[in-house]
Amino acid sequence: MIHDILFTLFSSNAELPIENFTIPEVASTFLHPGEVKILEELIRIANQYKDIKRFVQQYGTVTAGLLKPKQQKPTEEPLLQGLYLQAFVDGLELVVKPYRDLVVELEAKYLSRPHLSLMFIFHQVSQYRPLFDFLLQLISGVVTQRIHGCALLPYLQQYCLHGNDANYQAVKTIQKSIYAIFLKQLYGWLLHGKFVDQYGEFFIQQMESLPKASITTHSGGIGTQRAASVNTCSDSASINSELWRYEIRHEMLPYYFPASWAEKVLFVGQTVLMFNFDPRQHNAERRSGERKQSNKGAARLVATKDSLWGTQEHELFRKFHQLQCDENLSVTKFEHLVDEIKEKVTQHMSVIVIEEAALVRQLRLMKDFFLLGRGELFFTFLEQTQSLKLLIGRDITDGTTRDLNRALQLAANSLNVGEELEQFSFELPGNDELRSKCYDSKSAIGHIVLKYKVQWPLHLLFSPKVLDRYNEMFRFLLRIKKLQHDLVHVWSYQREKRIRHNQDVVQLRNKLMFLVNNLQYYLQVDVLESQFAVLMATVTNPSKPADFERIQRAHTIYQANVLSLCFLLNNSTAGTDPSAALGMTTMDAGIIQIQENPVLTILDSILSIVDRFCSFCVDCEDPMTKIQRQEFTRYEQGFMSHVDSLLKLLIGLKAGPSSAPLSQLLLRLDFNHWFSMQVNE
Repeated sequence: MIHDILFTLFSSNAELPIENFTIPEVASTFLHPGEVKILEELIRIANQYKDIKRFVQQYGTVTAGLLKPKQQKPTEEPLLQGLYLQAFVDGLELVVKPYRDLVVELEAKYLSRPHLSLMFIFHQVSQYRPLFDFLLQLISGVVTQRIHGCALLPYLQQYCLHGNDANYQAVKTIQKSIYAIFLKQLYGWLLHGKFVDQYGEFFIQQMESLPKASITTHSGGIGTQRAASVNTCSDSASINSELWRYEIRHEMLPYYFPASWAEKVLFVGQTVLMFNFDPRQHNAERRSGERKQSNKGAARLVATKDSLWGTQEHELFRKFHQLQCDENLSVTKFEHLVDEIKEKVTQHMSVIVIEEAALVRQLRLMKDFFLLGRGELFFTFLEQTQSLKLLIGRDITDGTTRDLNRALQLAANSLNVGEELEQFSFELPGNDELRSKCYDSKSAIGHIVLKYKVQWPLHLLFSPKVLDRYNEMFRFLLRIKKLQHDLVHVWSYQREKRIRHNQDVVQLRNKLMFLVNNLQYYLQVDVLESQFAVLMATVTNPSKPADFERIQRAHTIYQANVLSLCFLLNNSTAGTDPSAALGMTTMDAGIIQIQENPVLTILDSILSIVDRFCSFCVDCEDPMTKIQRQEFTRYEQGFMSHVDSLLKLLIGLKAGPSSAPLSQLLLRLDFNHWFSMQVNE
C-alpha cells in the first residue's frame, strides 16, 4: 500500500486508486481510524499536485493562437498562449521539482526499508501542502483574470512579499523565469530595434496599420523625377510603415515602471530602428557591387553597422544578464540602464542630424512652406490659382491636385525657387480621409495637404502626427493669406471702377483689410518669427553639445506654442503649458481639438464674412440696390459684432501665460481703441 501511495503522490493521472482504501467498509477492516485521516490528507496533497500538473501539461507547450488543452473542461475557455505563460509554467515546474525529488527519494527509502510507516510518509510530504495551496491560488488568479504577457510581472509582484519563506522563494523562481523573456525582448528592442513577440505580450506593440492621412511619403512631386528620388520615396515609405507601427500598451506595462520609462524605451527602440534604414549602408552595398570590391565593401558595411554600439554591446549584454540574475527587482537599475543606452543613442543621432541631415536647413524649409515664411511665393501661388478658382468656389475633382501642383511650380519658377520645392507637393485626400477641423467647406482650402519628403533620419522629428499639425497650421495661414489676397483684388477692382456712391462698402473693405493685415502680421511676426528664433537658439546653441532629445523637445515646445498662440488649441488647455495641453512627450503628441477654441470660432466667423464680402463686392452695383443694401448691412453688423466679441475675449485671455503676444495683437487690432469706440457708437 505504501508503494501505491507514493505512486499516487507522484502521478498526475485523474484516477487515484488509493482512494479505495478510504471507503468505510474497507477502512474499518484494514486501517486504524488515525491512518484513515492521514491517508485522506495524503490524497488531498496528491490532488493538489495533480491540479498543478494538469495546468502545466495544458500550457507547457507554446502553439500558435489558441490551444484547447487535452484535459480542459468543456465550459472553460483556454488562455492565450505565449512565451510568458510558457515561462510561468516552467517556473512552476522548477518550484514543484523538490517535491517530485522527495517522492522519488521516499520510494528509494521504502525499497530499502519496507517497514516505513504511513506517518513517516505524511510527515515528509505535508510540508508542501501550504506551498501547493499558494501555487493553486496563483494559477487560479491567472486563469480567472486571464492574465497575458507582461501583465504576469505585476501580478506576481503582488505576491512577492510573503511571510512564508517557501512561498516567497517560489514566487522569486517563477519571476526569474518570466523576467528572462522580458529582458530578452527589452534587450532586442533597445539594442536592435526588434524583438520576438508573435503572441502580443510585450508592452510595446505594433499597430494594425497607419492612417492614410499620416503617410509622409512624397507623391505627385514637382520637377524631374529621377530613379534616385524614386528609391528615396520607397525608402521613406518603408521607414514610416515600420517606424510608426509601434506604440505603448499601458495595460501591459508593469505598474512599478513609470510611463516616462516606457516612453524612453519606445524612443530608443525607434531610434535604433531608424538606424536600420540607414541609406549609407545601401549605398555602400551598391558601390561595392559596382566596383566588385566585396572585401572592402563588406568591411565598410560592418563598420557602419557597428558604429552605434561597437564594442559596447558586450558590456550592455552583461548588464542585462546581471539584471536577470538579481534576486530582487530593482526599478532603479532598469531606469539607469535605459538612460545609459538612451544617452548613447541620442548622442549618435545628434551627430547625424546636425552634420549630415542639415537640420537647420530643414527647419527653415518647414517654416518657409508650412508656415508661409516665403510670403511672396504663396502670394504668387494664389495669383496662379485665382483664374482657375482652385482654392474656393470649386468642388474637388481628380485634376485639382495636379492643377495645384502646377500652380505652385509656376509660382516657384517665377521666383527662381527650384531645388527646395522638390521636397514639397500638394495632395487632396478624399472627403472621408481628411477634413480640416477648422472649416466646414467643400472647397480645396479645407482639405489641402502639403506633403513633405522627410530626409533620413529626420523621421523621428517630423512624425506623421507632427506633419498633421503642421498642415493644420498651413491651412489656417493659407486661408488668411488668401483672404488678404482677395481684399487686395477688391481694392484694385473698386479703384478701377471708381466707385463713388458705395462709400460704405469702401469703408467696410478698409476695416476688413485692417483686421486681416494686422492678424496676418501678428501670426507671422509676433508668433512664428519669434518662436522660430527661440527654436533656432536652442538648436544652434554653441554652449551646449548637440543633443537630439533636447532638439526634439525644443521642436515640440515650438510647435505647441505656435498652435497655442494661433488659437489652434481648445479652450480647456488655456492657462496650461502648451506642450502639456497637446499631451506631448518628447516623441509624440495627442489629438488636437481645434473646433472648441472660442477665439478660433470668432475668427472663423469673421473670415467667413470677409470671404462672402469679397464675392459681394464683385457683383455689387454702384449705387447698391435695396437687396444689396440689406445684404451689406448684415455683413457690417455681423463684422462689428464679432470684432466686439473678439476684443472682449482677447482682453480676458491677456492675463494668461501668453499675455505678451496677445497684448501685441490687441494693440494692433484696437489701436487707440478705434474699434471699441466704433462698436460703442
